Amino acid sequence: MKIAIIAGSGDFPIQIAKENPDAFVLCIEDHSSTSTFKNDTEVISLNDPLSWILALRKKKITHLVMAGKINRISNEKFDDNEFSHDLIKKIFSLGDNSALNLIENFFNENGFEIIPVRSMVKDCFFTKGFYKEEFFSKKFKDFVIQNARFGSDFLNKMSEFDAGQSVVVSNTIVYAIEALEGTDEMIIRAGDLYNNYFKNSVFGPVLIKIPKLNQNFNMDLPVIGLETIKRCNELGFSSIVLSSKGTLIAEIDVVKNYLKKNKFCIFAI
Repeated sequence: MKIAIIAGSGDFPIQIAKENPDAFVLCIEDHSSTSTFKNDTEVISLNDPLSWILALRKKKITHLVMAGKINRISNEKFDDNEFSHDLIKKIFSLGDNSALNLIENFFNENGFEIIPVRSMVKDCFFTKGFYKEEFFSKKFKDFVIQNARFGSDFLNKMSEFDAGQSVVVSNTIVYAIEALEGTDEMIIRAGDLYNNYFKNSVFGPVLIKIPKLNQNFNMDLPVIGLETIKRCNELGFSSIVLSSKGTLIAEIDVVKNYLKKNKFCIFAI
């Protein structure tokens, strides 16, 4: 088995590559850079699926892992003409999960098997419950649990529309739902609303980030890293709710140190 990491943006592809130095890294142009990896690397264009296959076959790759954020192709970069690959034309107007299923089928048809990201990293999930429980009062924990239920129910019902993996809530008020802008931009938007209208609340809003129902676990799992947690803390959020089996944590030891130092709450369901 020879593995390639298809690397989008963020720290998670870098972490996976460090833990798997023999893996080949296919850097997506404008998302990741060869200079950040010590592995064997090559850059490919998101617009050109045939170049993906050629690069992988040249390295005799058999299995693939997809990691990191991949932005959608913008209108100005999408050239719909007779030479455009059918895959790009099809995914241009699909929801995230549908698009990723199509990409997985494309790789499978070309002889590559997608393997789950979690199979490539040693420790990337929080166990169920609060981290760290002793830091928080019963009143606060009850607040987080209530919002975790409300937010996860909301996201589960949204799953049939193949919408985002995140929502910001507080006491049954929905501050923001993740859309095309991604989690970090949604957090900033929700933080502005909280600080302008609800700052006198006893506890700040809660970010819930969990997989969709029927999520393709091989291709895409929600990821939380230190910068996202810092942003939530700085904007006055009270906590983040994650899936204990479905929300990946980039550099979990660094994240745990930050949580202990700042007494910021992570609740895994």
